[in-house]
Amino acid sequence: LFNDMKEVLIKEYNNLKNLRIEPKKDDYLYNIHFVEGAFCEIRGAEDTEFRIEFIDKKDGKFLHHHDINNNMWTRTNTRYFVDYLIRVKNRKTDEVIHECEYNAKGKRVMICFDSKAIGDTLAWFPYVEEFRKKHQCEVIVSTFHNEWFKENYPNLEFIEPGDTAYNLYARYDVGWYYNKPEYHEDNTVDSNKIPFDFRKGPLGKTCSDVLGLDYKEVKPKLTFKNTGSTIEGDYVVIAPHGSAHAKYWNREGGWQDVIDHLNSKGYKVVMITQELLGNEWHDSKLGGTLKNVIDKTGDAPLSERANDMMNAKAFIGIGSGLSWLAWGLGTPVTMISGFSKPYSEFEDCERIFTPEGKCNGCFNKTQLNAGDWEWCPEHKDTDRHYECTKSILSSTVINAINKQLGILWYL
Repeated sequence: LFNDMKEVLIKEYNNLKNLRIEPKKDDYLYNIHFVEGAFCEIRGAEDTEFRIEFIDKKDGKFLHHHDINNNMWTRTNTRYFVDYLIRVKNRKTDEVIHECEYNAKGKRVMICFDSKAIGDTLAWFPYVEEFRKKHQCEVIVSTFHNEWFKENYPNLEFIEPGDTAYNLYARYDVGWYYNKPEYHEDNTVDSNKIPFDFRKGPLGKTCSDVLGLDYKEVKPKLTFKNTGSTIEGDYVVIAPHGSAHAKYWNREGGWQDVIDHLNSKGYKVVMITQELLGNEWHDSKLGGTLKNVIDKTGDAPLSERANDMMNAKAFIGIGSGLSWLAWGLGTPVTMISGFSKPYSEFEDCERIFTPEGKCNGCFNKTQLNAGDWEWCPEHKDTDRHYECTKSILSSTVINAINKQLGILWYL
């Protein structure tokens, strides 16, 4: 019986038709995302040469191409938002075999702030929410001050700087980036990380440009609470100190003139800087110790500073973080600055600037040397040192604050 079955099987095998079917080859797998640039990886068993083209859909501009084989990848150097079309071609036939358009809808996008500064954070944050709304995506945001926003932005996911987020479709870092001097001319902006020279536009435009949004001034929704005034009567807050001497209003006696004027009109003046009133070195930058002010200088929680601002009739400051905080809280702001052009900060204020014919705007021309307290790139150690703000008259500032307070009296 066994031998009979064996003969039957051999006969049937010999009668089989040999079809010689080639084994099926795997289709190509495309791994495309926009984390640290536009990234394209192609996997597959068939050895093929590809040309990867990166195109800006906004204007059809051809940005970059790279030739790769299967099981290889390429990415762009550009780290800011571009509305990409990624086109994959067979190099031998020039046939388009795959296309992918940027579409973040329903996907996870991470936005990270590289600055701890108060002003930077407040100026940039509103555009994170604008990006989320425009692209209908899930946004994970990392700032050094999440507590200022978290309660009022329930549709954003907050993480701490350095923490990792997974399953990302795209990631954008927001900051001011200069090229490394060993590879480029000094004072040049890294155009791979930001699409315009951030010194030539408003601070908030840094973030809107990185995220590919049209710029319009937007205030953040801050979580600081108004717990009521701690000062009896009407008052104005001043913050005359900053992180660089070039930011100061360097007209001798100017601040005291403003204080005296406000006192004469029935307003108390509250000074809230971290720099202590009565400290000889700090006072010397203001022309001497200021008189007739309520001293709330020194270390204090920012929530306390915010409460003082929210209950004040107005705020007077320079190009510093506290001016940005007052703006964000909706307190009327008078800002004094000559080292930066008026477009550098925000529009919703009374902006005091250098008189015509005087040097100004060094911040918008060159990179600030934060290590040089007396930084004044064009006139340091001359009789024109800090002429940008030395030339701003007390009467100019007084007229501006009168306008804010509705005082019908001008110098």
